[in-house]
Amino acid sequence: MSPEQKTAHILPWPKTPPRHEQERQFLPAALEIVETPASPVGRATAFIIILFFCLALVWSYLGHVDIIASAQGLLVPAGKIKIVQPLETGIVSAIHIQDGDRVHAGDLVISLDETEILAERDKIVHQLQQARLDTARLTALKTLGKPEEVERVFAPPEGIADSQVQLARSYVHAQASEQAARIEAINEQVAQKQADADEVRASMEKLKATLPILEERLAIRNAMFEKQVGDRFQLLDAQQPVTETKHDIVVAESQLISLLAAAQSLIRQKEQIAAEYQHQVLSDLSDAEQDVRTFTQDLLKAERRLAETKLTAPIDGIVQQLAVHTLGGVVTSAQPLMQIVPEDRPLNLEVKVANADVGFIRVGQEVQIKVETYNFTRYGLVQGHVTSLSADVVTDDKRAVGSTGQGGDSKGTQTDSGSLSPAYVARIEPDAKFMTIDGRQEPLKPGMAATAEIKTGSRRIIQYLLSPIRQYEDESMRER
Repeated sequence: MSPEQKTAHILPWPKTPPRHEQERQFLPAALEIVETPASPVGRATAFIIILFFCLALVWSYLGHVDIIASAQGLLVPAGKIKIVQPLETGIVSAIHIQDGDRVHAGDLVISLDETEILAERDKIVHQLQQARLDTARLTALKTLGKPEEVERVFAPPEGIADSQVQLARSYVHAQASEQAARIEAINEQVAQKQADADEVRASMEKLKATLPILEERLAIRNAMFEKQVGDRFQLLDAQQPVTETKHDIVVAESQLISLLAAAQSLIRQKEQIAAEYQHQVLSDLSDAEQDVRTFTQDLLKAERRLAETKLTAPIDGIVQQLAVHTLGGVVTSAQPLMQIVPEDRPLNLEVKVANADVGFIRVGQEVQIKVETYNFTRYGLVQGHVTSLSADVVTDDKRAVGSTGQGGDSKGTQTDSGSLSPAYVARIEPDAKFMTIDGRQEPLKPGMAATAEIKTGSRRIIQYLLSPIRQYEDESMRER
């Protein structure tokens, strides 16, 4: 017989019907606890907790949070704030503006004393005029003509005082006359030598013409002496003139050669004087032309320096941070005298991005701007987008760089010396130029500090929650 068959005839114990609450209240305490059913609130609470945990787990997997890179900066005009600086040290002679004045590009803002520069410029102008006069004078002198011809060729430049022109003309005439006198003196000496040579030549011709007659007379005396018709004294008297004449002819020929050589020497001397004069004139002309070029450049520099004493506004804008207020005060080279804030220029937010965030920032990313002047919890945010990111880092020792990394908090790190670590510069263009403040439209102004929250991406909530655990797991159980 199977167990089922053995227990088939056994009847089930009849269940006791549950007692009412009033009956349980009259039972002993132990029986009352046994007879009282469990409360359903505990089970419902446990079920709700389990259900909430499951929903939270699903939400943490399906939900996403934005990854924000936070950076601080200032609102600046698109054209940047312009600084007015002097080129060199000077004395303030006039201040034409005040803080808050509106100026246009080219308006005179500050005048510096120009006495010293004017004196230097006038000196250079005088030197330049003299160099131009010297060039004209030497150009006329190189013609090597007569004084009247040289003076006629002389063409003084325009813009020269009549007194200077007249003095230069007189100098031209004097130099030309001096050279002409030298040449004329040598010409006279050459003419004298040639006249002496002609005289010696004529005397020599006369001697040569007389010599045959004397020789013939000598021959007759010699024939008569041989025939013993005449004595020896007559022969010697006839021979003496012949000998003297021949000697005089030799002396005359020597004098003629000497005179002709002297004349040629004087001619060569005249040519040398003319060549030296021409060389000196051309050399002086080259120096004068070089002086003209040099003084012309010096004059341009002086004019530039003179123009730099008039400080003008580089752009249209509003004057601020005027640094000079005293007439006669001294300003140094490159000293910032004022700032001009451009008007009607769009504003950009220029922020410093830490190295931890720069790898995730791209042009065009959405940005939420919190202007420190207006509490964002009350007045809201300004939307914007990234327009540019610098290609290299910039070190800023004056302003901290606040930045929030990928899912965690990070701040601008500082070196041991207290200076800030390098950061990249990002420019953000706000989508709005105004904010609604208590019903009024208030414009954003240059110089306002703001914090930019750049949306660089998103990730699951569970990744965000587990990130500290993973970091702790990765960095724990290590020893240096």
